[in-house]
Amino acid sequence: MNDQRGHQLRPSTITTRDGRTLRVRSLTATDADILERMFYRLSPESIYRRFFIAAEHASPELVRKSAQRLAAIKPHREAALVALADENGREEAIAVARFARLPHNPKVAEASILVRDDYHGRGVGRALLELLLEEARAANLERLIFLTHADNTAMIRLATGLGLPFHGRHADGLYEIHLLLQPQAVPEYAFIGTARG
Repeated sequence: MNDQRGHQLRPSTITTRDGRTLRVRSLTATDADILERMFYRLSPESIYRRFFIAAEHASPELVRKSAQRLAAIKPHREAALVALADENGREEAIAVARFARLPHNPKVAEASILVRDDYHGRGVGRALLELLLEEARAANLERLIFLTHADNTAMIRLATGLGLPFHGRHADGLYEIHLLLQPQAVPEYAFIGTARG
């Protein structure tokens, strides 16, 4: 991906800590169905932490429309990667990582990652996020911003444990993490930490 147009990630693989191999490729509009199926494999806690909505408020229509919207990547401003596994003869989404450029600052993007609960603790999130960082650098981004609940320590450890300079701040029960991707870039503020990972 670059500033003018997008590109498809060359398919690759990641290996989980317990030795499973997952395929990774760019998300496409035809993936709405697997995103919808992935949603129904998430715990209520994961749904709340990622989508800021209670699971009981996620109607089938809302889930379907959200999956279609999330799969409809705008290549000039977004990128999304999906990690896949074959389960019972069908391709299923295990994790998704994405970024979207801010409208007012195309060198900065909001980013997110979601890993299915039964794959937590297997290194999938870190491996997929490292691939997303490669995409972000190729897109000439200077910063990625992650927004999560202030008590989501797993997400905070993941984002701040990548070996990149970062700045974090609390706001209204949420925690915002800014990762600096281009060390030569002049930050808008002084960073308060450097991740070790």
